[in-house]
Amino acid sequence: MLERKLIGNILLEDEDSEEESLMRYSKTKRHVLLNKDELTQLLERSTSAPADIAPYPQLFSPKEPQYSNFSVIETFKPIQIPNLNTAAPEFIPSVRSPTENKRSELAEVRGRIAELARDQAGSRFLQQKYEYAPVEDKQMVYEEILENSLGLIVDVFGNYVVQKVFEYGTKEHKRAIAHQMTGKIVELSLHTYGCRVLQKVLDSVDMDQKRLIALEFHGNVEKAVEDQNGNHVIQKCIEILPYNCISFIVEALKMNTVYWAEHQYGCRVIQRIIEYCPRDSIQLIFDLIIRNSVEISMKNYGNYVIQHILDKGGRQEKEELINSFRTKLFELSKHKFASNVIEKCFVVGSPEQVNAFAVEIFESPRVSELMTDKFANFVIQKALEVSEGKLQAFLISKVSEKASSIRGYQYGKHVLNCLEKIKSIKTKSSL
Repeated sequence: MLERKLIGNILLEDEDSEEESLMRYSKTKRHVLLNKDELTQLLERSTSAPADIAPYPQLFSPKEPQYSNFSVIETFKPIQIPNLNTAAPEFIPSVRSPTENKRSELAEVRGRIAELARDQAGSRFLQQKYEYAPVEDKQMVYEEILENSLGLIVDVFGNYVVQKVFEYGTKEHKRAIAHQMTGKIVELSLHTYGCRVLQKVLDSVDMDQKRLIALEFHGNVEKAVEDQNGNHVIQKCIEILPYNCISFIVEALKMNTVYWAEHQYGCRVIQRIIEYCPRDSIQLIFDLIIRNSVEISMKNYGNYVIQHILDKGGRQEKEELINSFRTKLFELSKHKFASNVIEKCFVVGSPEQVNAFAVEIFESPRVSELMTDKFANFVIQKALEVSEGKLQAFLISKVSEKASSIRGYQYGKHVLNCLEKIKSIKTKSSL
């Protein structure tokens, strides 16, 4: 005989539906555990208000008779009690391990993986369960995805499931799905979702398959580079493959370097070439950019290529590029895009170059025009901030001389505020 617990007072009317009975049952916070005979006697009582009951499952066999007047327990099978309060004495934890739950959840959707992958909620479910799924469930998911791989790769939700396989799947699964893409790499790279999967593939598969993927762009480099999706795949190839595998990409672009440096998407590929390719193999690209540096720095996207060389280029390339702007600083400082390049020159230039730039700008008879310009004022401020010693003292004196004439201008005030901050810092450091 099991120990009795206090019986709850939730009333269950005979005419209640099964759902209503279960809802009423779930809301109670007190249950009673009875054996078979006690439960039978209690149910046979002539009352319309039976007690709230939680049958003890181990005492019942599947062949026990059903009680139609109490639908919640009529099958005498264990009831899944909702987790209303895990601290309550009635709480019964699950007898299944987390691994068994995950395995059974994926097993229940066998044969529907491709269908679920195309659904927003289904895709999220598969992504969450696949990461920690056991080997047999991953095998099942792989088999169903392999049959529909190309369709899923370009699907708005399915592509995320395929990416998950390349992130957490086995080496054999990744290899087989990547093989399905053979001959369709360029087409997939131009697709919004296909390009994302391809980047994940390039990060995940073995080197031999990476080479094969890159080689499919041979003869189609320009087509991919000028595409808003394809350029990302080309960038990834340059980042992860040795130069001998992607040299054809550089060869396809280097004769039109200026065009691609100024292109909305091509500028990104040129930046990756500058960052990852050997200097001696891309010298022509550097030469063409430096030769046309003024033109490129004044372009919406080209100025990022110039700044990238100033950040990532070698000492020689940086010096040549900075020197190419000499005698043109006034015009470039007032330009919306080129002014950013001149600021960068003040930051990365050698002391000699910074000094030469400062003299050219601040000794100009039109320096007040730069101090009150909407773009050039930032160049003036950057020069004040990065200069040191005698050079900084010289620049402070030049700005102070123009203080009265620029005070009435919006951007002139910004320069004067910068000047006051620098003076304050110098005063504190001298104390």
